[in-house]
Amino acid sequence: MIDFRDLVEDFQKLAKSADETELAVLSGIISGLQAKREQKKYSYISSLLQLNKDVSHTSLTMTMPNTPLVHNELHITHGGMIATLIDSGMGILANSTVSEGYATVTTDIQVRYVKPAIGNHLTCKCELIHRGNKTIIVEGKVYRDDGELCAVSTGNFFILKMK
Repeated sequence: MIDFRDLVEDFQKLAKSADETELAVLSGIISGLQAKREQKKYSYISSLLQLNKDVSHTSLTMTMPNTPLVHNELHITHGGMIATLIDSGMGILANSTVSEGYATVTTDIQVRYVKPAIGNHLTCKCELIHRGNKTIIVEGKVYRDDGELCAVSTGNFFILKMK
């Protein structure tokens, strides 16, 4: 079990010695946890990555701040974070097309990275490609602030009946 006093002490030590970038990351983590607690976000990952969505019937747009939290050692967005953004967007879109009592899960996803993901925000645009009785296919594209495509993906989603 995690001791609250130890956690607070560790956090205070870290915060006191943190540089500006580390403080920004810590602030984002705290804001994300607060958003999840207040049910402003649907999952911890969407809260921590500060994902924002706009869903229509057959499309979805999702944005993610491009902060140091999601950067790799080259100071560009880590490919896994781009894949998470795309999978989240495509999954939410797929899930929005099924009836109550059903849900979707990713069966496979293919991500092709085109250009480095730089800038202040990344925008993922998803389109429904196929809606069958058992599977759904969605395409996702991620764009930088300057409008340049940085990743493209297709994902297959299996439709599950929930108990």
